[in-house]
Amino acid sequence: MSRNRRRHSNQVPVRALSPWLILSAILLIGGMSWVNIKNQIFTKGQEIKRLESQLAEIETQGKALDSRIAVLSSRTALQKRVSDGFIKVIPIVQEKVVQVNLNPNGVYASLTGGDEIRAVSNVGASR
Repeated sequence: MSRNRRRHSNQVPVRALSPWLILSAILLIGGMSWVNIKNQIFTKGQEIKRLESQLAEIETQGKALDSRIAVLSSRTALQKRVSDGFIKVIPIVQEKVVQVNLNPNGVYASLTGGDEIRAVSNVGASR
């Protein structure tokens, strides 16, 4: 056999190796996608844990603020702020109040008993 004849023949049997190469490529792609999915799951888990801790912190701050609101909106605290002059209170005049009563049949009726319509406004009341 001369060297010229050998040049046209394949040194590596590609036809015999091609199924193994395809199988290894599929396994490689599958393994890399498996690792990628696991990394995404781990990252999302860490993010969920961080967000849950932030939510718990915000809930405790909300409970603390609720108790502070309850203390500051108590009658004694409001009266103290009114006496200190921090809150300005204007008394409501009886003329500015509209009173509505229900008849026994469930229909609204005015105090005068008629179908009279009265205009009500706060004109002249300064705040």
